[in-house]
Amino acid sequence: MKFQVEKANLVQVLQRIQSATEKKTTMPILNNCLIKASGEGLLEFSATDLELSLWTEMAAQVAMEGKTTVSARKLLEIVREVPQNTISFELDAVRGRLLVKAGRSRFELSTIAAEDFPNIDLYQDLPLTSCDAEVLRKALQKTLYCIPMEEESFATPGLLWHGTEDSNLRFVSSDGHRLSYYEVPASAFPGFQMPVEIIVPRKAVQEMHRLLEKESEVSIGMGEKSLVLRTPGAFLSTLLLEAEFPEYENIIPAERPYAISVPTEILFPALKRVALVTDTSYRYVKLNIGKNSLELQSGNPELGNANEIIDIDYDGADISIAFNVKYVMESISAMESETIRFEWVDDGHGGIFLGPEDPGYFSLIMPMVV
Repeated sequence: MKFQVEKANLVQVLQRIQSATEKKTTMPILNNCLIKASGEGLLEFSATDLELSLWTEMAAQVAMEGKTTVSARKLLEIVREVPQNTISFELDAVRGRLLVKAGRSRFELSTIAAEDFPNIDLYQDLPLTSCDAEVLRKALQKTLYCIPMEEESFATPGLLWHGTEDSNLRFVSSDGHRLSYYEVPASAFPGFQMPVEIIVPRKAVQEMHRLLEKESEVSIGMGEKSLVLRTPGAFLSTLLLEAEFPEYENIIPAERPYAISVPTEILFPALKRVALVTDTSYRYVKLNIGKNSLELQSGNPELGNANEIIDIDYDGADISIAFNVKYVMESISAMESETIRFEWVDDGHGGIFLGPEDPGYFSLIMPMVV
């Protein structure tokens, strides 16, 4: 195997497949990416952690066909650092080394035989349907922040997709302390046949979102236990989670008798300012709401206190309710709305954060005891 590639294009490809490799594993092959060079002037790159698989390709000057596997992380680090625009690669099959040359720089990387790399099913025969890439990207972006890490076993570490009674699709995430969902018309996914519901793992949601940030065309499909996503330059497949998602609708108050509206350009900077005296131990912001007044209050015994008053239009009952300030800011950051609407029942129920100009988005945050 022997080929030459442009540095900028190779960096993009290696960054794309990087997170599909498995860092914490007793199988070294899962740290590697599979590289295939074909006589058609194409390089194929594949990576997998046995649950998530990612494939992509790029153009190259291929002098000799072949394939091997090499550390994805180390190869990216090397390619990033060399100053030359053109990089040469050659496989020394006898010694099991991949030679990397750029100008006067020369590297030899250990390889593992391509035959030892896990088989990646590209689902060539699976029927795929085109969908609105921007709608899917927004749905993932507006819910990803609420998906818990896998280590947080008390919550489901995945994104729930399910249909609604009014023929929409809803994307739901919750880490047990907060909940977010984004609802889109099913017409954005024409012909997509989905079961009653599916749960997509957090890592797959992250990778799908990364792909869609640079792609305008996308097709999706369902295997027996997997979700498949294709773009013109990449392919991703992931096993779905076999888990029970909480009955989240039970915690959403059907009626919220109290509400205030605040311009986003006023509320978000104010939250950032009062958050300056918070840390991981004291992460709260207290909302003190009274007649035509919203006071944001935060504090930390070691750092001090902060408060800021915002004028609002409100003439209801007074209330003081505290939330994790990071959660509130992440919820607002996910909205595309010039106004934030905060709705509540009392200080014992979750507070609802909505964006009137972003009608498909919903966020609930449970209160803190301060």
